Amino acid sequence: MERIEKIKKIVERLLYFLVCATFAVLIFACVLQVFTRFVLNNSLSWTEELARYAFIWSNFLGAAICTQKESHAAVTAVTDLLPAKAQTALKIAVSLIIILVAGVLIWHGFQVAYAVRLQLSPALRVSMALIYGAAPVCGVFVLFYSVLNLLRQIQSFRGKETGKW
Repeated sequence: MERIEKIKKIVERLLYFLVCATFAVLIFACVLQVFTRFVLNNSLSWTEELARYAFIWSNFLGAAICTQKESHAAVTAVTDLLPAKAQTALKIAVSLIIILVAGVLIWHGFQVAYAVRLQLSPALRVSMALIYGAAPVCGVFVLFYSVLNLLRQIQSFRGKETGKW
């Protein structure tokens, strides 16, 4: 239990650092684009592309944070009417589906990233595998947090005390 908590904290710090870094790059690229376009009257060709790629990474990493906090979109009009045990069983089913989707995201994300590894982006001239790599990286984070959520939900379903994770 203690070991899982340590791993979770390390993964959480890494994830939050990556989100902050990609978002900072996104803001930097957008501000630089506006400055060069409207103040210098001479746009840089690569800032729009950098902003787009940082936005992609920020969104994928943000999806992992939503999984961590169990704040993904849900319609709860019907589920709120269910008894507590049935709600927990439904959460377990949802976690299993998310784990399945994360597995597909990892598997096919790596395949696509590998397929485009030699293709370079038009302006930045970086491998497109770096961009498409956001999907499998997101999948790994989502899988990690979904498994932790599932274990906690199973404990709750059995009526046992849930741990910190």
